[in-house]
Amino acid sequence: MPWELPRDQSARLRIAKGYPFEAPNSSYLFVDGEAEPFSDIQKYGILLKERKAVIAHGSNRAPEQLARKFASHSSGKEPIPVTAIWLSDHDVVYSAHVARYGSVAAELIYSPGTEVQIFLTWLTETQLKRMHETELPGGHYSYGHISSSWVSADGLELPIDPLGLAVYRSSIGMLNYNGNPVAISSLPTRNRSHLAWSQEQALNYIHDAGDLEAELDKAILRTIESDLYRTQVVNKLRKQSLDVFHPTYAIVE
Repeated sequence: MPWELPRDQSARLRIAKGYPFEAPNSSYLFVDGEAEPFSDIQKYGILLKERKAVIAHGSNRAPEQLARKFASHSSGKEPIPVTAIWLSDHDVVYSAHVARYGSVAAELIYSPGTEVQIFLTWLTETQLKRMHETELPGGHYSYGHISSSWVSADGLELPIDPLGLAVYRSSIGMLNYNGNPVAISSLPTRNRSHLAWSQEQALNYIHDAGDLEAELDKAILRTIESDLYRTQVVNKLRKQSLDVFHPTYAIVE
C-alpha cells in the first residue's frame, strides 16, 4: 500500500519540487520518523549482518520519505540504519517516469569512472516487504542486485552481501535530453560525466513550462490529480527514453 498524499496543494508542490529530499551528510538511524546519530545503533542492539542492505539513491535516502512510507506501518517501529557510501562506476540520473506525487524519479546507472554518494537502508525482512509494497506495484520498477565496489563514506566496517547490493531499478528507462541522460544535481559525485539538473529544472523540461512558476505549479498539480494526464506525460517520456541496461544487474523474481 502506498503512502497517502497530503490534501493541501502547497504541501503537494513542496513534495514534488523537493525530490529527492534532504538527507543527512553522513550515516544515521531512522527512528520513529526522525534521524538519530548512527552511533546509537548499539543502544538498539541492531546487527547489520542480520539485515538486507538495499541501495537508496533517490527519495528512500531521506528521513522524511522513510517517515511517509513507514509511519503507519508496524515495521516502522523498529529503527532502520541508513549508511552513506561511495559507489564506484555509477551515477544517479532522472528516470523517464513521473511519480504519483509529481516528481521526476531517480534511476541508478552504470557510469564508468564516476563515484556517487548514496545510502544503504538496512532492512529487516518485514521492512523489506513494506518497501516492496511502496516500490513494485505498477510495474515501474524491478528489484534485484548489482555488483560494484563501494566504501563507507564514514569509514564504518559494513557487512558485505555475497549477492551484491540490492536495488530497485526502472523498467521504463532514463529521461532523454538530446540523446543523453541527466544527472540529479543534489547528489554528491566525483568525476561526473553527465549534465546535472535540479528537480525544478527537470520538471520544467518535461512539462515545457518555460520557467514560469505559475505554469509549472499548474502542470505539477495536474499530474498529481489526474491519472490520465500523468499517464500521457509518462508515455511521452517513455517513447523517447534511453535504455537502462546495467552490466551486472540481476532481477530477483
